[in-house]
Amino acid sequence: MKLAISYVALSILPLVIFYVTVMAYIESHYLDEREEEMLQSAVVIVNNITRRGFENIAGLTDTPIDISPAMEDFSNDWDMRILVFNEGATVIVDTNIVAMVSVREGQTLIIPEVLYALEGNEIFRLRRETQMLYFAVPVPYADGERFGAVLLVSSAEEIFSSLAEIRSRIFRYSMIAGLAMIVLIIVISNQLIAPVRRMLKVVQKMALGQLNQRVPIKGGNEYAIWGKAFNSMSEKLEQVEKTREEFVSNVSHELKTPLSSMKVLSEAILLQEKLPEEVYREFLRDVVSEVDRMTNINNDLLALVKIDQREQGLNIQLTSINKLVEDILKRLTPLAEQLEIELQYENVRPVQIDADEIKLSLAISNIIENGIKYTPKGGTVKVVVDADHQFVFITVQDTGIGIPEDELDRIFNRFYRVDKTRDRETGGTGLGLSISYSTVVLHGGSIRVNSKLDEGSVFIVRIPIRRS
Repeated sequence: MKLAISYVALSILPLVIFYVTVMAYIESHYLDEREEEMLQSAVVIVNNITRRGFENIAGLTDTPIDISPAMEDFSNDWDMRILVFNEGATVIVDTNIVAMVSVREGQTLIIPEVLYALEGNEIFRLRRETQMLYFAVPVPYADGERFGAVLLVSSAEEIFSSLAEIRSRIFRYSMIAGLAMIVLIIVISNQLIAPVRRMLKVVQKMALGQLNQRVPIKGGNEYAIWGKAFNSMSEKLEQVEKTREEFVSNVSHELKTPLSSMKVLSEAILLQEKLPEEVYREFLRDVVSEVDRMTNINNDLLALVKIDQREQGLNIQLTSINKLVEDILKRLTPLAEQLEIELQYENVRPVQIDADEIKLSLAISNIIENGIKYTPKGGTVKVVVDADHQFVFITVQDTGIGIPEDELDRIFNRFYRVDKTRDRETGGTGLGLSISYSTVVLHGGSIRVNSKLDEGSVFIVRIPIRRS
């Protein structure tokens, strides 16, 4: 409604300006035409008076001349009142055609237009209160130093009547145009606001928790672009909500499994009497193993929370990636030997970057350890360190079980496992890759994965050499 009112106001304003301007122009045009007519009449009268001698007409000589008949003829022909004044503003002739009150000859009248003409100037003026036109011109005496005056008075009623008719027509046409414009503006405003209203309804539903809402998109205008961006945001919010629900479910499941195992083991100990010491020890070792598993899950969850909330700032320092990777491989060599996996390392070029060595070491270690755990006996895991002028590239290539193509986008989700049975056997929590991904992103980097089922996987970690 505010938009429609604004458009109506902005549309009516030009109409008002147009109306006022046109009426002023038409009135000025009529008055100019009438002034030209009265000027021509005044020229004729002044020439007539000058030819006869103004002194004779004013009775200042021995041969006075009466010009009243001539002036009355002019007045009747031109439909205007003619008054002739001497230098003292005394009336010499008055045709009294359009006057309501007659003026006697010899009477002195103080009329501003006449006084102005007696100074040697001509003047045209419209008196709106009486709708009369006054045109006064000077008439010189023979000596050229004194002036008399001729005043032409004409009714402007015809002009005002024509203007009223024109004004009425323009007003009617303007009202019709204005109403049509208002209707058109309201229709256009509704068309413009309709997408916003639809989006508002969707937002209101989303505020109530219905995150599966989408905005219908039509055409390719700005609203369509806005709608696409909104739908993209909505999809991401829905995905975040699903991820949250899945995360809570996974946490519950992951913690439930060791708790259930500990309960079963504890009940077995309690229900059986006089068990051999070796059995007690075995049960207790299993309980300790489950406690360790819960501890690992808890520690990984805390690490993820701190990374997500940025509670722990990065301790940035100049770090040798080559040495960092070599240290990781030294720590993981016993595990690789135990699983009969060959570790290979290729150092293309030495590079130092701005990084948090501890966090980045954990992230890279998780990726390499994952490659070792998911590679069958006799396989290989190759690590390559390379760099260009902007980024360092750490490539981890294994000959493991691979990842199905439709699951590549989900491997960094928390608690996600490609092979849940194998991950149970390796003791993983399902959070390692999530921690690696979050840590690399925190460093301004990215991780790309290529994989083929039963052939192996390639993880490429890219991290900026210098932090902006």
